[in-house]
Amino acid sequence: MSISIGKLFLIGMIVLLVSVQAHARVAILEELPQSRMVGSGELTWMGMTVYRASLYAPEGRYRPDQPHAIKINYQLKFSRERMAQRSLKEIEQIFGTQPQREKMAQQLTSVFCDVAKGDHITGVHYPGKGADFYCNDGLLGRLDDAELAAAFFAIWLNPRTSEPRLRGELLGKSK
Repeated sequence: MSISIGKLFLIGMIVLLVSVQAHARVAILEELPQSRMVGSGELTWMGMTVYRASLYAPEGRYRPDQPHAIKINYQLKFSRERMAQRSLKEIEQIFGTQPQREKMAQQLTSVFCDVAKGDHITGVHYPGKGADFYCNDGLLGRLDDAELAAAFFAIWLNPRTSEPRLRGELLGKSK
């Protein structure tokens, strides 16, 4: 039995994609090996659940200067461009107008994916270094801008967040 070069190429690509997906799933666990959920909560708008978010940190204790992750399970459909624009709006609500807004939007768009109900994005923040982003456990990319990464995670974790109830739930302070 002979296999054509095209079939061998296709089989090789499938094996590569499967191994990349498996690596991405393992990478989240390897980066925060002793992480446990700190807290979780839902963002609702007009009675609809937009997403459910969970905060993970080593030993289940959030420290702003230590690596941590936020996993967002979406209940509605959003484009990555819309998520980047909304993220910038939230960042500016906390820190004021951003002079590099367009550059920031491009950077955020590059590490997001379009989502539909049931999809999730996980961001793993390495304070002072940047963040890695995964969509449904597949690696999307790395945000090397440490300040932008910190500002992005501040959307949920900064005391000036637009969603203080959700912040409290993520930090395990609200029931």
